[in-house]
Amino acid sequence: MKGKKVLLLLLFAPFITYGQTVTVSSQSHKVKGEPAFGYVTSLDAPKDEVQSSLQKYLKTFGRVKNQDDVLVVNEPTINGQLYKTPIVAYAKGGTAQATAWIGLQATSKNKDSVEQAAKPLEFLVKTFAVNFYRDKIQAQIDEAQRAVEAVEKQQQRTLSEQKTLNQKVVNNTNEFVQLTKALQSNRADSVLLQQKLVFNKKAQDSLVLVLDIVKKAVEFQKEKQRKVN
Repeated sequence: MKGKKVLLLLLFAPFITYGQTVTVSSQSHKVKGEPAFGYVTSLDAPKDEVQSSLQKYLKTFGRVKNQDDVLVVNEPTINGQLYKTPIVAYAKGGTAQATAWIGLQATSKNKDSVEQAAKPLEFLVKTFAVNFYRDKIQAQIDEAQRAVEAVEKQQQRTLSEQKTLNQKVVNNTNEFVQLTKALQSNRADSVLLQQKLVFNKKAQDSLVLVLDIVKKAVEFQKEKQRKVN
């Protein structure tokens, strides 16, 4: 079962995020009652995952503060340029799809200049979305690679086990041959011992007769000796 899961992962993982196209559009919002100009992109991912990735991305521009799920970077540095206007960003959505929005906070007094200054954010949003998908694909690649390594280790263990089993079969065969030879030798020894037992029994019977004759001869000689006077 584990092997089948690994195979399915290897077969279908490359297609999970295959063919993603990133689109970015301008979108203005009011953040805490003030206008904000920025850009938004839609991502095929849960809102929490997008929010976490967005916060990590914004750290490359400065210190990030989370204010009621609105991410704020005061005095951000973008492409080497220091901005006095804060970056604001957030993610919205559900468990399957979410949007990521990044903009510049403005006030009623400077909204025209901030709207113009926000235009470079389009590239930042696109870069974020592209990196987001690439990171997800890389995670799938890493997982698939770990699966490959696990299968290779299992394959190596199987090959090693096969060698051990083959050697045991050879040893078992040799032992069987030796035991067969020993059994044949044992049977031959058994026949020879049976023959020796028969010869020994005959020898014992003969010796009994001889012993009886010798004893009688001794008694005869003793009797003759007694009669001498």
